[in-house]
Parts: sequence; C-alpha cells; structure tokens
Amino acid sequence: MIQNYKVFFLLGFAFLLTSISMLSQDRKIDSLKEIVETGIKDTAMVATLNHLGMELLYQGKIDESMEFSKRASDLATELSYVKGKALSLKQIGNANYYKGNYLEVLDYWTQSLENYEFIKDSIGISNILSNLGILYFSQGSNARAIDYLLRSLRIAQKSKHPLRISTALLNIAMVYGDNPQDWDKALNYYEQALPYLKIINDPANSKAYYFGVGEIEYAKGNYQTALDYFEEGLTITENTIYYSQNLLLLGKTKFKLGELEESLILLKESYSNAVKDDNLLVKVKCLIELGIVYQNNDFDKAIETYREAEELALSQKLNYELAQIYEGISQSYVNSGDFKNGYRYQAKYLSQKDSIFNIETDDKMRGLQFDFDLLKKEDEIGLLEKEAQIQDLKDRRQRNVIFASGIALVLIGLLALSLYRRYKFSKETNLIIETEKNRSESLLLNILPEETAKELKEKGRVKAKSFKSVSVIFADFVGFTAYAKSLQPAELVSSVDYYFSKFDEIMEKYGIEKIKTIGDAYMAVGGLPDPDPNHVSKIIGAAFEIIEFINEIKESDSKEHHIFEIRIGINTGPIVAGVVGTKKFAYDIWGDTVNVASRMESSSLPGKINVSESTYELIKDDYECEYRGEIHVKNKGMMKMYFVNSKKDSNE
Repeated sequence: MIQNYKVFFLLGFAFLLTSISMLSQDRKIDSLKEIVETGIKDTAMVATLNHLGMELLYQGKIDESMEFSKRASDLATELSYVKGKALSLKQIGNANYYKGNYLEVLDYWTQSLENYEFIKDSIGISNILSNLGILYFSQGSNARAIDYLLRSLRIAQKSKHPLRISTALLNIAMVYGDNPQDWDKALNYYEQALPYLKIINDPANSKAYYFGVGEIEYAKGNYQTALDYFEEGLTITENTIYYSQNLLLLGKTKFKLGELEESLILLKESYSNAVKDDNLLVKVKCLIELGIVYQNNDFDKAIETYREAEELALSQKLNYELAQIYEGISQSYVNSGDFKNGYRYQAKYLSQKDSIFNIETDDKMRGLQFDFDLLKKEDEIGLLEKEAQIQDLKDRRQRNVIFASGIALVLIGLLALSLYRRYKFSKETNLIIETEKNRSESLLLNILPEETAKELKEKGRVKAKSFKSVSVIFADFVGFTAYAKSLQPAELVSSVDYYFSKFDEIMEKYGIEKIKTIGDAYMAVGGLPDPDPNHVSKIIGAAFEIIEFINEIKESDSKEHHIFEIRIGINTGPIVAGVVGTKKFAYDIWGDTVNVASRMESSSLPGKINVSESTYELIKDDYECEYRGEIHVKNKGMMKMYFVNSKKDSNE
C-alpha cells in the first residue's frame, strides 16, 4: 500500500472520505448479506452485491470485498447490465490497488473504462481516467498521470459536475506540487478549484486545498503563510480522520517558527488522535517530529521517541520514515557525544535510503501538451476509422455481388457484360481494401511493437508485461524552451520532426523500440518486446550515431533547420510495459529504471552520453568511460555516473 497522503486523497475512495462507526457498518453489511442470500437475479441484486463489496472495503476486508464484487460482475454480465458491470470492475480494481497488485488494477480499471465508454457515462469515465492517472503517479510516472488527469478534467467540465471538476483540479495540483519547478502551476490549479469547493462544501476536497497550498508554502520556507492555511483547515477536519494530520502539520510548522512549547502541545495532541483513529502512519510521523523537537534540549528523550517510531515503522515496512528515523537517531547520538552509536545509525540511515523506491520522473509533463505530439496521436484515432472503412468496402462488395447475380438471372442476355463489370469492380475493391489494410497495419506498427499489435488485434486489449533487463535511453534538446519562444510554430514543428525522424531511422537500424516523444525529449528502449542479450551495446551504438548526426548538422552550412545541442542519458534494469485504453491508446513503459534513465539525461552535458553504474558495469570492457564521481540525484541521493567517450580498440 502506498503510504502517501496525496495518493490516498487522489484516488478518492469513499472509505477514506467518510467517518462511519464500525457498529453501523456491521449492521449494514449483515442486512446486505441477508438480501444476497435470497438468490434473486436482477439488476437490483447487482447493485446490492456492489454495495456490499464497497461496505466490506470500508472495513478493510479486501478479499471478501473482491469476492462479492466479482459476483456482481458475473451477474451483470449474465443480465447484460453494463453500468453494474462497470462499477463492479472498478471496485475489483480498487481492492487490488490496496493489495499492491498494480498490473491487475490496470487491467480491471481499463475494462471498467471500456464499459463506461460503451454507455457514455461521462461521470464514470472521468472517475476511471482520474484513477488511472493516479495509478501512474503512484508508480512514479507524473507525466502520464497529468495526461490522464487532464482528460478527466475536460470530461468533468463538459458535464458541469462540480465535485468531479474540483477533484480533478486538486489532483492535478497535487501532482504538479510534487516538482518544485511546477509549484506555481500547482498553486494556479488550487486556485481554480476554490470556487467549486464553495459550491459543493465537501470536507475532503476542502481539506486537500488547505493542506496542499500549505505544504507548498511550507516547502518554500513561507512558514507563517503555511500556518495560516493549516489553521483554516482545522475547522474542516475536526471530528474527521484528517484531524490528527492537520495537528501534525501545525505542530511541525510551529517548530519552524521557533514556538517550541506550542509545537510540542500540537504534536502530542496529534499523536493522541492518531492513536484513537488507529492511524499508524500519522503516529510514526508525529513521533519523528517530536524527536526533532526534543533534539533541541533532551537527546535521551529524542532517542527514546525515535526508537518508539522505529518499532512502528518496522512493523509496517515504512521505508521512507525509517530513513528519517535512523538519521534522527544518528544525529541525536552525535549531538550527545556518543559517536560510536552515531556512526552505527548513520550506516543504517544510508542503507535504508538506498532501499527507498519513491523516485519521480523529471519535469517532462508539460511536453505532453505540445501540438506536435497531439498531431501524432491523431494517427491512432485514424486506425479505428480505417478498420471501419475496410468493413464498409467489404459490405458494399457483397451487396453488389448479390445484385449482379440477380440481374444475371433476369437478364441472361447481359450476362457477359454483368460478369465483366463485377470482375472489374471486385478487382478495384480488393485493391482499395488491400491498400487501406496495409496502411492501417503500417500505422499500427509505427505505434506498437509487432507482437503487441498482434495481441491487440486478436484480443482487443494488451496485458502489461514485466521485462527483467532492458536499456532505456532519453535524448533531450538543450535550451529547447528558450528556442521555442523565438521560433514560429511551423518552423519549430518542422525542425523537431526532422531530428526525430532521423532518430527513428537510427533506432530501427539497431532494433531498438521507440516508446514516445515528450515535447523535446525522445525516449526509446532496447531489449523489448523480444529479449536481446546485446541490447546494451546496441543502445550505446545508437547514442553515438545520434551525437554524430547532431555534429554533422552543426558542421554543415545548411540553415534549413534550427541547430540544437543534445543531452543523452542511459540506464539498464527491469521495467513494466503495456497499453492502456481502447481509444488514443499508446504503448508505454514505467518503473524505477525509466526514472533513473531520465535522471541520467538531466544530469548529462551537451554532446555527452551519461550512463548509470548499472549500465557502466555491462559496457566497461568494450567502451572508454569517464567516471564523473557521485552526483546528487533528486529523491535518489548520490549516484555514480559515467560519460561514455568512445569504443575501446579491439587490440587492447
């Protein structure tokens, strides 16, 4: 389970937004089970089964919830009740999310989306798109998350649904708030949500607004402004499960303002409320903040508090919090003069830090909105249209064959002429069908790997797959945003298309799969869809050809296209790949390997190929590499990096 307040809110599951007594829930569940036992098979029973699955999820009975939701799905299928089917598939996905089965979540939510699209339920579509966006966010793909959340927002705005609009705006704001470079954009989306919050008067969404803005101001160091927002949230969160979190935020902010006594009072009150609500995560965070406060005047108390937090964090495998705890214990021992234990816990801190799996993608999400990429996606829609045209041509041919046969029976004298016309028409129609089919096949293979395209045509959807070892390459134009402001749109698109078309040729030459372009960034992967033991050397070779191509452009006298510098980053490791949706579908990959590859690119220099330690270990015998030392990478810490300068002489 993702231990992150933002992700909990973003999913918007009902049991996180309500406060219902356990006794009341038990009575409701018993009542619903009595109805289910009647065995009636109608749409009302589908609704009852779905309701029962949801109530069980409220209580955290995930397996039992999934069982009744699947029964609802089966009955809805039997009754051809599409809306009930869509809801049951969504709830099965919800249950799998809390079990950590993210590939299953992707599959069930995609099926739910297909059903909502079939009945044109705009609210259901908006909700599932939002959930899919947050699934990508939880896996570290902020760019894909923004893409889905913006689609959810557009549908909600078209439906004029205040709750869905405000939720989408707040979700987008929280994802943007994850990157300091996008804080201003996040605050803008928060402010867009404010008028809708006044209309719907929903405590959960209002809490998200005050917490979200307050946390950004806190991160900026504007502690008094942050305090004002957190205090506004108190009246909203009182008597809810969010109250202990609100007190925690107030306590840590008071500490930053130097009000130590008030900070201690608020943090202790937060801890008491967290104990009452059985909110383990807030309990651990409160103990960490109390340890920080105690470090100012009572090292023994600080260590004792951190140790209590450590026991709770270990029981739930809260890796991020454990890193904070070990760092705090280490510092407390050092401050008290116990350097031996300080060193011991410093080693634990460094080890724990290396195990944290919470890396976010670089700031590439805004590139998804470029007209260039949007034009590319239009080709995907065209695939479905071409299939319909082919079927129409087949139907027309069949009708004309029957018509021609009927005429031949009545007008025997015109038999020869009729046969000739039918032959000519059939030949022309077959030529059109073959041409359009080949074009559709070509378009599909330009978007998806051949194996994936075949699976999509045969089954209507593609299951996500895991790959143990691939090499991911990111290539990004240096200073592209500044150039884009000074160039005409047609000139900008033409130049980018010229460069990326050449990159496509290079990738095809080396058998490397292009994944997508994200604004001015180009992303590809070697070693899928078919495993390739030489994927590392191939992707290094492709990188050198890209650098060589850029250098040739710089040395030429042609002024037809704008000259850009290029940065390249490469990382090797495991990933997950798949296709989401039935319209505007795209083949994509995600995982820590992708995130680190993006970091390698952003940490590279113009004209250089920057690789991670995992890639370096695989190529060091064949290529001359320059060790750059350990460089700090956001959310990852210090990482070893290497420039790949040239291929080693074969005689060495």
